[in-house]
Amino acid sequence: MQKNPPGLADYALLTALALLWGSAFLLSKVAVAEVSPITVTLIRQFIALVALGAIAAVSRRWFRPSLRDHGFMIICAIAGTALPYTLINWGVMVIDSGLAAILMGFMPLVVLLLAHMVTQDEKLTLPKLAGVALGIFGLAILFWPQLASGFGHDLMRQVAILGAAFAYGVNALSTKQLVRHPPMALIAYISLWTLAILVPMVFLFDAPIPTSLSAHVVFALAGLGVISSAAGALVMVTIIRRQGATFFGQINLLIPIAGVMLAVIFLGERPGLNALVALAVFFCALLVARIKPSAKTPMPQESHP
Repeated sequence: MQKNPPGLADYALLTALALLWGSAFLLSKVAVAEVSPITVTLIRQFIALVALGAIAAVSRRWFRPSLRDHGFMIICAIAGTALPYTLINWGVMVIDSGLAAILMGFMPLVVLLLAHMVTQDEKLTLPKLAGVALGIFGLAILFWPQLASGFGHDLMRQVAILGAAFAYGVNALSTKQLVRHPPMALIAYISLWTLAILVPMVFLFDAPIPTSLSAHVVFALAGLGVISSAAGALVMVTIIRRQGATFFGQINLLIPIAGVMLAVIFLGERPGLNALVALAVFFCALLVARIKPSAKTPMPQESHP
C-alpha cells in the first residue's frame, strides 16, 4: 500500500521521538549521580520489559523465535542496549550529557561503514564516503581540546560514548535480520536477553543499590524505562508504520540537537564552541550522506593490469 506524503502529524511524531530518545542522556546524567552505570541500565531495561511485554501480551502479537533469531537478539541485547547504555551511563558521570548526545551523532556514519563491509547491497557511494569523511572531521574538532592538552579522564569518557555509537551501528545491522517479527514482542524479547546479560554483571562488577534514593534520581530511572525506552519504542513503531524506515532515518539528524537542547534547559550545560561546530559538521555529514548519487558518477573502480 502506497503511503501518503509526510504531514504535520508525522513530523510532530518524529520531533517527539527525538525528545524522548534525546532525554535519555539527561536522565542518565541524573541517575548515575547515585546509582552505578550497569545498575542504571538494568533498571531501565526491566521497566521497559514490563511495559512492552504488557503491550505485546494485550495485542497478542507474540512469536516463537528460532535459534537464529535468538542469536541475533543476543547480539542486539549486547550491542543495542547492555553495552551502549552502560558506556553512556559511565561517560556522563563526568562529561556533559549534551556532549554525549553530540558524540552519538556519529552513529549513522558508523552504520554506513559497517554496512559497506558486511552487506552486498549497501556499498559506499561518493556522497556516503563524503559524509563519513565529514563526520571524522567533526570528531577531530570535538576531541581537539582534549588531544591538545594530553590524554585525560574526560577523553576516555568521550571515547566510551563513541564506543556506544559503534555498538549501535552493529545493532542496526543485526536488527535488519529481525524486522519481519512483530516489533513490540521483538523489543520485549531483546529486553529479556538484556536482563539475562546484565543481572550477573551487576552482581560481579557493580556496587549495591543505595537503600535510599533521592526523588529526582527515582524519577530519572523511571523516565529512562518508561519515556526513553518504552514510549520511544511505541512512537518509533508508529512512525515506521506510517511513513517507513527512510522517513524514520531522519531521527538521526534530530537526536543530538534534542539532547543538547534538553541539557541546556534542564541542567544548565553550556556546550563549548568546538562542540557546537562539531554538531553542525555532523548534521552536514548526515545530509551529504543521504544524497542519491547520479548514475553518471559511479564510485571509482580499481584498475587491474
